[in-house]
This record gives sequence, structure tokens and C-alpha cells, in this order.
Amino acid sequence: MSADHNHGGDNLYRIPADNIWANAWKLAAVLGSIGLIGSAFGAASNPERFAFSWLFAFYAFLTFALGAVFFVLIQHLTVSHWSVTVRRTAEFFAAGIPVFALLFVPVALNADTLYEWVGHGASHEEGHDDGAEHEGEEHSSGESLVGASTARAQAPQEADAHGADADGHAAPEAHGPGAHNSPQHQLHGELLEHKAPYLSLTGWYVRAGIYFILWFIVAFFFFRHSVQQDEDKSLDHTRKMQAFAPAAAAIFTLTLSFAAIDWIMSLEPTWYSTIYGVYIFAGTVITIHALIIVVVLGMKEHGLIGSAVNIEHFHDLGKLMFGFIVFHAYVGFSQMMLQWYANIPEEIIYYHERWHAEGWKGVSYFLIFGHFVLPFLFLISRVTKLRLSLLSFGAMWMLFMQIVDIYWFVMPNASDGFSPHWLDITSLLAVGGVYFGVVFFIMKFFPLIPIGDPRLERSLGHVVT
Repeated sequence: MSADHNHGGDNLYRIPADNIWANAWKLAAVLGSIGLIGSAFGAASNPERFAFSWLFAFYAFLTFALGAVFFVLIQHLTVSHWSVTVRRTAEFFAAGIPVFALLFVPVALNADTLYEWVGHGASHEEGHDDGAEHEGEEHSSGESLVGASTARAQAPQEADAHGADADGHAAPEAHGPGAHNSPQHQLHGELLEHKAPYLSLTGWYVRAGIYFILWFIVAFFFFRHSVQQDEDKSLDHTRKMQAFAPAAAAIFTLTLSFAAIDWIMSLEPTWYSTIYGVYIFAGTVITIHALIIVVVLGMKEHGLIGSAVNIEHFHDLGKLMFGFIVFHAYVGFSQMMLQWYANIPEEIIYYHERWHAEGWKGVSYFLIFGHFVLPFLFLISRVTKLRLSLLSFGAMWMLFMQIVDIYWFVMPNASDGFSPHWLDITSLLAVGGVYFGVVFFIMKFFPLIPIGDPRLERSLGHVVT
């Protein structure tokens, strides 16, 4: 091979016991343990907040793993050679996806807390017991799915009809007993009645099981064939991975979209977006390119991969990350603009809560500038993408912004205003620590690049002419 490597023989591109990366999993495990202990205490003292904080952390890191799955399958789908030396890093992060089935348990156990469509809207009914005794009849059948989101959805129009306070919030009567007899309330009840066959807890559990099974099959298939090829150098593995890639892409697209609908979009059951899956997809792709840049650069700096990954690999990763930053902004703006222009109550609730609710306008502005404007200006220059210190900073910033983006998805449903909680941090430590601990532990046992891939030599000599 033309590139340098850290060790010869059987230790080719492996992590030696005396390297700092050999103990990376231990640090992740310690942080994860601290997070798990703190989250367990929070679950006992504040179970409702714990449910939302855990969902936020779970989904934030799940996008890391799903992005890794996509990166791997798209390289085989396009028969790419340039990415061979960085592909194994994505394979490691994809291989950690089974742990999310375990991390999903707290989400599943708290479904009745997280999702208003579960059960009979008890919390909503209790808040209006003194206003309308006949409401219990309305909450049967499809009306039973109408929760607090219905009142929030109609708030903008009700506020126009009944007035609003100085802060732009709907007047109290917009949320009173009479609101439940309004045409808007009846319309939302009818909408949710149509969604009732899909928004059933049994179906939700079954679909979740299907998602995890399919993700495991896809991730395990590519990882198993890739590491086996390290040993036998057989071209059959390459052929099988390329043949499976189109089906894997279809599986990935459908499961990513429906999981986003089930776990995130249905937090606000009256709201919907036909491009929500595309928005989530764009975020996951940004995330995996940023993650590969940070991790591969870290391994390179500690002498683990020699010159197997050169400046042109990082340049290409930076270009792809930049491209999807623009695509992500385009999809997000398109979704917002179309729903703002249509001004349909069950659609504008999503942005109403993230703009008019106390504190969330600042977060929304931060996302606009932090997830697009600043990264766009920072990464548009070729010089920035060729200076690894700057590119690494940009990649770490985008990982941070992905977490902020998921927080913006989930947490407006946890309280009336922007109210960060220490459980948000412990949940991130718990989920991230467990996931990264598993990934870093797996990395100890396999070469850090696919040494049996037939396209390896071309990747080692990757130069843009």
C-alpha cells in the first residue's frame, strides 16, 4: 500500500493498547453513567420533564447513527472510491444503532406523557372539568384525541376574534369551555378522527419494533461484509453490498420518515408537514459528515491512520457538509414559508409555539443564524475547508447545532415557554455516553479503514486534479 500505516501485519490500522483512543470508550462510559444516574433521579422527581428530555437526547443521537447508515449505503450505491478510507468510521457509528432499541425503552414507557393522542386526553379534560360537564362525551371516539395542541392551534384565530394580551397571547376566553364547541375545535376533532387508525399506541409500538429491526439488518449487513472482507479480501462482499444498497436506501428513506412522524411530529398531533422527513434527513447527513471529520481528524492526529486520509478527503467531506447545510436551510424555509402563507391553524401551531411562546423566538433566531447564515459564510471559502483546524471547528459547531435543532423540535411541547432543565444535560450525557461508549468499544477490535476493499488503493491516492 502506498500510504503509511500505524502498525504492520495483523495490527494494520488498529488501535494499540497504549493509544489514548483505546480508552475513549471508558471516558464515554463514565459520562454515560453519570448521565444515567442523574436521569434516574430526575425520572423519579420530575417524570414529565424527564420524558421530554430523554426523547430529545434519544432522537438527537439517533440522527448520528442514522446518518452513518446513510453514508455507508450511499457509498456502495454510487460505487465511490474516494470515501473508502473514511467509510469505516461511519460503519462503526452505524454498528452502534442496536443500542438505541434499549435507549428507546424510557420513551416507550412514557408514551402517555409525551403524546396527547394516547389515551383519552385526561390531562386536557381535567383542566376543563368545571367548564363543561358534557365534554366527556365529546372526547369519546375521535374527539378523545383532542389535547392541548388543539387549543394552541386555534389560539391565533381565536385571539383575532376575542382579542389578545400585550404579549400577543390569546385572550383567556380563547381557551375557555366555549372553545370546545367552536367550529375550529370540531374541525380539529374531525382531522384527528381521520388520524386515529394511525395514531394508535399498539401500531406505534409495532412500527417502532419494525424500524429497529430494519435498521439493525441494514447496519449489520454492511458492517459484517466490510469487516469480513478485511480477512478474506473477497470481491463477493463488494458485489453483495452494492446489490443490497438500492433496497437499503428505500428502507432507510421510509423508516427515517415514518419514525420522525411517529416520535417527533406526533408530539403535536394536529400539525403535519409533507417534507418533514426530508428536513430530518438533511440534518442527519450534515451530522454524519461533521462527525466523520471530527473523529477521523482525531485519529489522524494520534497516528492511527497515517496518510490513509489526506487533505482532499477532508476537503470533500467539508464540501458535502456545506452542500447539505444549504439544502437543509432550503427545505426548512420552504416548509415554513408554505405553511405561513396558507395560514391553516393546524399547520401554523408549530411555528406559533416556536415564535410567540416566551423565550423560543430567541432560539429560533439562533437556529437561523447558527445553523445556516454563519456556517454558510464560514464554510463557503475553499481555504476554510482546506485548513483542518477551521474545518474541524465548523464540524463541531454543526454537531452542536444539530442538537439545538432537535431541542427546538421537542422541547416546546414540554412547557409553555423556553425553560432549560438540568435533565436535558443528564439525558444527553446518558444517551450520548452509552452510544459513543459502544461505538468506541467496537473500534478496538477492527481495522480503522476497510483494508480488504478493492477500491482502497484508489482512495489512498485520492487527489483532486
